[in-house]
Amino acid sequence: MAETLLKVTGLKKHYAVGSGFLKKTGYVKAIDGVDFTIEKNTVFALVGESGCGKSTVARLVLRLIEANGGDVLFKGKSVFSLKGDNLKAYRRAVQIIFQDPFASLNPRMKIFTTLSEPLLIHKLCPRSEFRERVGKLLNNVGLEPDVMNRYPHEFSGGQRQRICIARALALSPELIVADEPLSSLDVSIQAQVLNLLKDLKAAYGLSFLFISHDLNVVRYFSDTIGVMYLGKIVELAKSEDLFSAPMHPYTVMLIESAPKIRKTSKPQRKTFDVTSLDVPSPIDIPSGCPFHPRCPKCSDICKREIPQLLTHNGRLASCHLL
Repeated sequence: MAETLLKVTGLKKHYAVGSGFLKKTGYVKAIDGVDFTIEKNTVFALVGESGCGKSTVARLVLRLIEANGGDVLFKGKSVFSLKGDNLKAYRRAVQIIFQDPFASLNPRMKIFTTLSEPLLIHKLCPRSEFRERVGKLLNNVGLEPDVMNRYPHEFSGGQRQRICIARALALSPELIVADEPLSSLDVSIQAQVLNLLKDLKAAYGLSFLFISHDLNVVRYFSDTIGVMYLGKIVELAKSEDLFSAPMHPYTVMLIESAPKIRKTSKPQRKTFDVTSLDVPSPIDIPSGCPFHPRCPKCSDICKREIPQLLTHNGRLASCHLL
């Protein structure tokens, strides 16, 4: 049986809005009861439109922000209860690749300093070995060791993201949280960086929590996919199953709206008129199924009752019509 590396149960993050004198307090339910597991040496992807809560999940998993409810278990231990050396060990085992490589590197630090800092903080090797270790990290991401004496502004976006990947690898992590690592790169560079991530996964047995809104990228890289909508997972399935036969109407909409290269000029009939569908405000989530105002198959029960995430044909989906 596969080993469970990370388990997320009932995760919640709510933000108060409109609080103050004579103002009614409301809440933005950024995350509202999210559950998933990541097995060793696998890629679990979270997909959905901007604002659905994907990056909030990443920050909760990394303990960069505090949750309002639920738990995150890493190798069976609660991440939220870790302190001192145990928390430091967790931060070593779980690393992040940020979305913007231009903002995630200190412009005043040379690449050598950036990549050797984790080695210094976690005391992984003597200072005399830093240069050799940094050179190997750069080689692993397709860069020459002599670039370690340069500053971030001397690199392109793709090269900077490779440096960020090298920094994530510096501590030999078991899980990497990749928060839309390709979205700020040109398409041709995206393919190179994605292939690099896939090669590193195979070489080091890494697991990934991969966050993206690009379904073509997710289909190529992930093993399992969770589809998020307004703070909840509405469908969870193996990558092949989800793309071959999507169950939730929202998943259908996402797949149909993804850009495709077709062999024929004949237009394909679509279930959704995507351009006419507005995303509801997360402050005022519709009653019943949150997706019902946008769903062409909506029925009366969809407007009244919130569907539960239940098993359907070996996968999870929350829809009254299944």
